[in-house]
Amino acid sequence: MLALLDSTEAERERLIAHARREAERIVAAARTTADGIAADAAQRAETIRDQAARQAMTAAREQAASITQEAGKQAARIHELSRQRIPALVSGVVGTIRLLPAEES
Repeated sequence: MLALLDSTEAERERLIAHARREAERIVAAARTTADGIAADAAQRAETIRDQAARQAMTAAREQAASITQEAGKQAARIHELSRQRIPALVSGVVGTIRLLPAEES
C-alpha cells in the first residue's frame, strides 16, 4: 500500500513539475508576444507621429505660400492706388502752394 502511495505521490509531483514547466513556457511565450506587440505599437506610433509632422509641415508651407501670395496681391493693389492718387495729391499740393501769399523779400 505504501508503495502504491509513493508511486501516486511521485506521479503527482511529476505532473506538478510538468505543469509548472508548461506554465513557465506559456508565460515566456506570452511575454515574447507582448514584447513584440509593444515594439510594433511603438513603431506604428512613431510612423504616425512622423506622418503627422510631415502633414503639418506641408499644411504650414501651403498656408505660408498662400499668405505670401495674398500679401503680394495686396501690395500690388496699394502700389496701384498710390500710383493713381499721387498725381492728384501733387496737383492739390501745388494748387495750395500757389494760393499761399508770396513772401516779400
